[in-house]
Amino acid sequence: MYSIRKSMKENSSTPKRRRLGMSKILRSPEFLNKKNLDVFSVCSPKSVQLLKQTERCESPPLPCNQIEYLCDSGNNSSTCSEIPCSPGVLNSSVVRDIENWDSLLVTKVSTTQNLAEIEDISDDMFYSRLEQSCNDEILTLRCEQHFRENIEETFAAVNDSIYQKVHNQEAKDSLFETKDSFLLDIKETCILNENGKVKGIMSDNVDHFYGLPAKTKSFFKSYRNIEKFYDWQEECLKLDAIRERRNLIYALPTSGGKTLVAEVLMLREVLNNKKNVLFILPFVAIVQEKIWALSPFAVNLDFLVEEYAAGKGHIPPKKRRSKHSIYIATIEKGLALVRSLIELGRLNEIGLMVVDELHLIGEAGRGATLETLLSTVLFANQGIQIVGMSATIGNLPAVARFLRADVFQRDFRPVTLDEYVKLGSTLYKISAGGEAEPERELNFNYTSAATTLDPDCVGGLVSEVVPSSSCLVFCPTKRNCENVANLLCKLQRKEMALHRTAERQSLEAALKAEGAAPALARSVRYGVAYHHSGLASDERTLLEQAFRSGVISVLCCTSTLAAGVNLPARRVIIRAPRVGRGFITLGAYRQMCGRAGRAGVTDSGESIIICSAADWPELQSVLRNGLPPVVSCLPDACCGLVLSGVALQLAGTRSELRGLLNTTFMATSSEVDIKKICDESIRSLIQTGALDVGPRIVYSDSKLTVSKLGRAAIKGCMELSVAKQMLQDLESASRGLVLMGSLHLLYLVTPHDAAGVRPDYRHYYSLYCNLDEDAVQTAKILGITEMNAIRMMTGKPITNVSEKVLCRFYVALMLYDLWKQVPFHAVADKYCVSRGIVQTVMASAAALASSATRFCEELEHLWTFRALFSELSPRLAHCAAPELSQLMELPAVKKARALQLMRAGFKRVEDLAKASVDHLAASVAHLSRSAATHLVSAARMMLIEKVENLRAEAEDVMEELKV
Repeated sequence: MYSIRKSMKENSSTPKRRRLGMSKILRSPEFLNKKNLDVFSVCSPKSVQLLKQTERCESPPLPCNQIEYLCDSGNNSSTCSEIPCSPGVLNSSVVRDIENWDSLLVTKVSTTQNLAEIEDISDDMFYSRLEQSCNDEILTLRCEQHFRENIEETFAAVNDSIYQKVHNQEAKDSLFETKDSFLLDIKETCILNENGKVKGIMSDNVDHFYGLPAKTKSFFKSYRNIEKFYDWQEECLKLDAIRERRNLIYALPTSGGKTLVAEVLMLREVLNNKKNVLFILPFVAIVQEKIWALSPFAVNLDFLVEEYAAGKGHIPPKKRRSKHSIYIATIEKGLALVRSLIELGRLNEIGLMVVDELHLIGEAGRGATLETLLSTVLFANQGIQIVGMSATIGNLPAVARFLRADVFQRDFRPVTLDEYVKLGSTLYKISAGGEAEPERELNFNYTSAATTLDPDCVGGLVSEVVPSSSCLVFCPTKRNCENVANLLCKLQRKEMALHRTAERQSLEAALKAEGAAPALARSVRYGVAYHHSGLASDERTLLEQAFRSGVISVLCCTSTLAAGVNLPARRVIIRAPRVGRGFITLGAYRQMCGRAGRAGVTDSGESIIICSAADWPELQSVLRNGLPPVVSCLPDACCGLVLSGVALQLAGTRSELRGLLNTTFMATSSEVDIKKICDESIRSLIQTGALDVGPRIVYSDSKLTVSKLGRAAIKGCMELSVAKQMLQDLESASRGLVLMGSLHLLYLVTPHDAAGVRPDYRHYYSLYCNLDEDAVQTAKILGITEMNAIRMMTGKPITNVSEKVLCRFYVALMLYDLWKQVPFHAVADKYCVSRGIVQTVMASAAALASSATRFCEELEHLWTFRALFSELSPRLAHCAAPELSQLMELPAVKKARALQLMRAGFKRVEDLAKASVDHLAASVAHLSRSAATHLVSAARMMLIEKVENLRAEAEDVMEELKV
């Protein structure tokens, strides 16, 4: 046997990197000094004695999860204790100068003799499995079992040695509870008890806290400040639909605690049922907020949280055997993830899908995508439980029929909300039926000048609650937000201007460093700011954190903040009954009012809508008529669902496609001719070349096949029109791609609608005159010549180049400057757009680059573009310096925060993962202890995910070795 092994070693060309890094692991002096550990005899008849593990440390209370800006705001109600952490990551003597994961486990070799022995054994541990395949089957099984045991013991030994080093230190970190949280555990879903019997990982203390481990209760208290659930939450968690895994929709008013129920259900799924979870959220900002919030739970409860938003997320997701994941995704990314799992036959890995803001199924554009996602999961019929939640669904029974779901509906709000309407100088209280009863006359002793500036008394209404409490002022437009903020600065009392001045000065300096508008930076001195999509994400993040901590008392914002960001306030003022140019809907009104009052933040809430006498009848009608019904948007976007049904082999014939369409919300909620819509969709797809069919006439049983273009569109999760344009652009570029720089590639991933940017052509001409050689050559390839530039200057029409190409090239020049790390505010000023548009363009381009990478995988002749786009997408996600890109992968960490971390000495994610919370909070300006706790936890979560990715690759290799 030894001779066979030796011969195989001499003739093998297996690279050392495929040996799981075992030689490096076994070089540790701590490992070599372990007694009674026999790893030198593969398939030895003697059993290997297991190492004794150190006892687990109990978990003291954790700090309260209050997001703060500059300090803990004087709130000392929560005990700021720490939890013992996984020592495998935090000891500086072990993880100093980490460059890769192998270096976590490497120490100096004590003797060359031991090194030689270990290298031989590392080979034996792999080749022993191969050689035994030539012998009898019994010996093969023994070797395989012993092989697994040796690897497990190796990780246990290394883990124990690392733990011993950290255990003796006085300053231990706080977030890891077990000493083996960070290491690869070859066992899949079970552990051994003291008697050597296999037991489930969640077998003890499962039913002590709503079906979760008992320690979960302390995590909810520490990170959410939640000690007891509301009665409706307990009732909901005990429903037959939950126990029998039926689909469920539960609807309550905003701030009723809906998300908490969803979190318990998700934790049950990953911990008890050993299934993955897909959590669908409407906006990227909310996805990152939820990643941030769940990371501490994931680290302590040993599961993964993965982000699928913009350009982030593995498509298809990594297949793991030992840990399970909560995929937190936007609607578009969730659809791409589900399609990739169906294609590989892995959809059954998901056990639960939770959809927040379910009413978005009726929103134009994104509603069709959400309906496609839900219909696909329902038709695939893989036993996935669907749980939806919303506060604003008018036709809840119709949506429930579509999802085949039970309904749980309550009118509960933990904090009292009083609704008012201001008509003239009188404040009226709004009753449940929309009736208005006089409450009081408003008299703020305005001077004549103040009355002229503020006839609606917005300043007076704000001054009643600030600075002791907070106030949100919702405005119809972005410009109105800025004007109202400027007005409030002029009307504020001296008391407001002197509140927390030092912290406001720090915030002003931080905003100036971000290139914020002078008016915004100046307004924060008075505790007032505005918030809308025209701001860069770094600016919005700073303002949100300042508002939560009370540094900013008044935030003037647009309606998007009501659904996109969790910012509760004592009082909400709706400046006018309009959203943009349209009249306010009841759903939008409920979302805005719902920001007023939040349990644990304020003891009550008030909403005041300012309305003119002319608009009051229409507003009263809106309030009386109830929530409008949700209407399907799929009839105008049915081709995508039909195409994906054929491509994913869910439905291959005309009759099967009708069955697919019959599962949609469109079929159950309205009187539509499914047969006609199906036939029109098939006809359109055949005409565009996305579907192929044998005979000219498509019968009910005619087999439909997807063309290469159609398959590439599904793979890239693109609309067919976008896919056709992408193919045309790439084929044109393949005849003359400019690679002197990155501009031509950036143009190819520039949004086809140019993000709605329409340039001023005279300004365009001045930009053209200053282009570098790369840009001039790219412009020439696209047909934009000097003669076109002259026509721009003179105002003459340009006929040989389409306006679409001109606009896309203009936006591509913006991306080109960002690529060269020009600051956001400088790019915005240069191209005469808001910083928010610059940010949107960058995010859209990164997402399109990611989709283009998968698109090119299906078209062999575009393989070169696949290689180029794969490197383009991650860099476009942030357009930051290379040394900052890794830090900016952390949720809610933008360029400004990454620079702060870098300057404080935290140059890598590993540095954050091993940092103590107190040291991090003390080292970084404007970072509270609670925020530091979540940041350290998120860093550790990211590293754990990397380890699990390596583990998945190792397990795939092990599977291939089974012969």
